[in-house]
Amino acid sequence: MPWRRDPLFLQDDRGFYTTSYGPFILRSAFQPIFSQNRDGHLTIKAFEALIRPQRAGKPVSPAHFFPLVEPDDALAVDTLCRELHIRNMGNLGRSKASLFVNFNPGLFGAVADIGAEVDHMVEITHKAGLTPGRIVCEITEQGSGDERVLHRLVDGLRARRFRIAVDDYGADDSDTRRVDELKPDVIKFDAAWVRRFTETSAGLGLLKLMVDQFVKRGITVLFEGLEEDHQIEFCRDIGVQLMQGYALARPEIVPRTFDDRFPETPSVPPAPPAQAAQGQADPAGMESLSVGPVQPAPPVRPPFRRITSFGKRTR
Repeated sequence: MPWRRDPLFLQDDRGFYTTSYGPFILRSAFQPIFSQNRDGHLTIKAFEALIRPQRAGKPVSPAHFFPLVEPDDALAVDTLCRELHIRNMGNLGRSKASLFVNFNPGLFGAVADIGAEVDHMVEITHKAGLTPGRIVCEITEQGSGDERVLHRLVDGLRARRFRIAVDDYGADDSDTRRVDELKPDVIKFDAAWVRRFTETSAGLGLLKLMVDQFVKRGITVLFEGLEEDHQIEFCRDIGVQLMQGYALARPEIVPRTFDDRFPETPSVPPAPPAQAAQGQADPAGMESLSVGPVQPAPPVRPPFRRITSFGKRTR
């Protein structure tokens, strides 16, 4: 198909891109990922990129869209979605935030595919005015069967300075092995699994211990599926560094309201050596996911919602 060789990207009057696959119009939705300081002040550190298809002007859920993609087109569509998201991130106007994009290793049938994809990622990232260090490649477990392909993909991305995240961590044997083998920069805890551990005091203690251990290993911990205020407070209490969920912000197509509610903090001059030791420096040039100490600020809290357990809503 012609679009596979040279996909068409159209810009709207605000500079954001759309593309298409067959009868489907594809748009980006971004959901913010936050850090919070001890006073509860929220700062956007990253966005998760989500695809929003439409057909004949009506929204189609990703769960319905992707099964309709022809098997021979699956890898090309996967690549198309990432390129769309990275282009839109480049026009978002944020100079520090990172972008989480999904990779399904099961779509890569040959080493040559992996090399071409990594090279393409580098090219579109630079064209968007971003650096690879601001792109977090979220490795999904689904369809990742061939371990050689999985490791070649992760090694190739890391060699080009992209960051790696493991999704849906649940601490069973396979998840523990994934972390030990892939050595990710970020771990996203499975929301349903976290919910079970919050039901008892022993579970809470074990969860805090796990978070502490990952932080000591230099791995950033992200809790997703946060639905209520008490869950945000819980994350702060046990030292979770990054948070995502409807209690904080919903995904938005062409997100501009985020800038109104959570403006990016202006850059400040380098701190004197005595203050730089507080963990603000980022020698790797990846400050977008730095979660060192921050200066106290007036708390910004989401509106009150009724109490529910951790979990993911259908998006």
